[in-house]
Amino acid sequence: MTEDILVSVKGIHALDPSEKDDEVEIFSAGKYYFKNGKHYILYEEMAEDGSGVVKSRITLRDGCMEVQKKGIFSTKMVFEKDRKNTSWYSTPFGNLMTGVEVTDMNVTEQEELIEIKVDYILEVNYERVADSRICIRVMAKDSGLFHLK
Repeated sequence: MTEDILVSVKGIHALDPSEKDDEVEIFSAGKYYFKNGKHYILYEEMAEDGSGVVKSRITLRDGCMEVQKKGIFSTKMVFEKDRKNTSWYSTPFGNLMTGVEVTDMNVTEQEELIEIKVDYILEVNYERVADSRICIRVMAKDSGLFHLK
């Protein structure tokens, strides 16, 4: 994998089984590093309301993914298979206690592509709010793998 990358992050939340899933996807250029057995993926995204930039860092190692966000929204969420982790999610409107319990995690590594798929239960303030999935694609910038559907 090269240092210059393109990142696609898609979040899918099933809030109510009778309704259509809530899906959000972002695309960004970023930087990739591999150091001490860990993958580091760095990128920036705009807050949904356009009020500012959020700097994001994904750290990936055996069986664990950490997602850290800093900016108008801040958090450090840890995703580990068969384990529930809690963290604070800071927003301009106040702090929320979030919990993630991973039910399935798949990581595929190729020379110019890393794909991460995590299924998890999302809790907010100790209440289950959604069955969720995050799909992350990290591509070498010049690989030709990036396509909009």
